[in-house]
Amino acid sequence: MTPLATVADVQARTEVQLTAEQQARAAVLVGDASAIVRARVPELSDPPPATAPGVLATAVLRALASPPDGNKSETVGGHSRTAAHEGGGLYLTDDELDLLRPPAPAPRGAFSIWTV
Repeated sequence: MTPLATVADVQARTEVQLTAEQQARAAVLVGDASAIVRARVPELSDPPPATAPGVLATAVLRALASPPDGNKSETVGGHSRTAAHEGGGLYLTDDELDLLRPPAPAPRGAFSIWTV
């Protein structure tokens, strides 16, 4: 299946120039994130919503920033860093997934309210 974002989408959303190694990893992560989205949002529209590249790029950048060895936290001298997600890695938040879901249909028809 076609990925929902590209490495160029990821690069466009960061000020840091990705190395060739990071670009290769980003390509794999974009594919993985696309698969996660398709599994978690089965009602994904075709074409996907305009929010898809930004949502996936955010998840990929988050994964690229997490410690590569999967540590939740690390300390070097007086500096400490903690991953925002248990185990770090690639994940999408519920809010991000909601950005990919179709909007709920507006209620239609008449209704009655019974009082007692």
